[in-house]
Amino acid sequence: MDIAGYSKMTKVSTLEAFTQSDPSIDALVRNDLNRHIAKGIEDAALEGSGSGANPTGFANTSCISTLATSGSSTITYPEALTALSKLEEGDVSSTAAFIMNPANFVAIAGTAVDTGSGRFVIDNRTSLGLRVIQSTLCTADTVYLGQYSACIVAQFGGVDLVVDNFSEARSAKVLITQHQMVDVGVRHAQAFCKITLTA
Repeated sequence: MDIAGYSKMTKVSTLEAFTQSDPSIDALVRNDLNRHIAKGIEDAALEGSGSGANPTGFANTSCISTLATSGSSTITYPEALTALSKLEEGDVSSTAAFIMNPANFVAIAGTAVDTGSGRFVIDNRTSLGLRVIQSTLCTADTVYLGQYSACIVAQFGGVDLVVDNFSEARSAKVLITQHQMVDVGVRHAQAFCKITLTA
């Protein structure tokens, strides 16, 4: 998969910025491009479809564990324990973490463990003592529990950076494109559990 980061700099933020500012403008552009590349890699590793040139993310890898919750678009404490037990069967639960959409985080963080303890399924960004990560790259109503070191991201060669100050020279624009060749593979499918939050 070729992941590209792209930035079009206007006259104000190129000719003037590059000639009048300190080197931090270079770092700003570089950070924006790197963030775009990182987001593409994370999206492919998480839910890559495996079709065409797209890698297969762990969400679409065969043989990972699955669990459907009982309803209300949340997960109960016993259901979270059940998901964790699926990883424990593969002896991979020690460094596992949850990844979920921010909207689902809000719902699950408001789900009580029971009627009397005042505890919630997510407390202080952890659940079952495991870290909970929010990501907009995660499809709504889907939660992943996994040991993410079992997902291998391979990078081929360095990052290719192209600075084009000719194509739109009449408009005083500079086109900056960054490419990275990447592939994703899951070495241990039992390290992941896909949890569907039933409405």
